[in-house]
Amino acid sequence: MSVDIAGTTIPRGAPIFLAYGSANRDPEQFTDPDELDLERRDNQHLGFGQGIHFCFGAPLARLEVQNAVGEFVRRVENPRLVEDPPPYRRNQIFRGPRHVLVDIDGIRD
Repeated sequence: MSVDIAGTTIPRGAPIFLAYGSANRDPEQFTDPDELDLERRDNQHLGFGQGIHFCFGAPLARLEVQNAVGEFVRRVENPRLVEDPPPYRRNQIFRGPRHVLVDIDGIRD
């Protein structure tokens, strides 16, 4: 037995690899999926899972990120990437930068 998904036939016993990081970069779901947009609307991403596997701590994580980014933007003067774009991991499963170095001119009170 095989299964058809979006016009592709997957034969029984075929190995399947999940590219989790690419799910949140689907151009059919997101406008400009490669751009960081902190105010993106209709942001139904897979970062916290779905259904019964939804992350219990997701609301707290969102609140923490909202506060951290808000304080960063409010207090940091002239932030800029040291390396643009930052170096990315060579990993087919989890996409993302190895590190993000930011240079600044100062910190406001």
